[in-house]
Amino acid sequence: MARLRRNIGKRVASLPGVNDAIREEAIRRAYKIRSAASMHRDTGDFQSSIKVVKASGQHRRQDWLVTINDRNAVSINWGHIDSKTGRPVRGIHAIEKGIE
Repeated sequence: MARLRRNIGKRVASLPGVNDAIREEAIRRAYKIRSAASMHRDTGDFQSSIKVVKASGQHRRQDWLVTINDRNAVSINWGHIDSKTGRPVRGIHAIEKGIE
């Protein structure tokens, strides 16, 4: 029967090349999100706010995150109701395309 070892995640994360592979995967996903976001061109702020950053904290040395800092990211990605017309505006679903 298989046995789960404690701290196996730390061991694997510290193997040579793992951190680089995690970073490359985050960069690949950010690229896919940026590509999907390129259709949203009102200001370009959404697309330019997509970044890959290293996670902070003592136990997060190996983690990389894709961040989106546009204040309208939720509305752009998943849609919203237009305040002037009251009609629904479809989202571009760029985040979902980045995780496919």
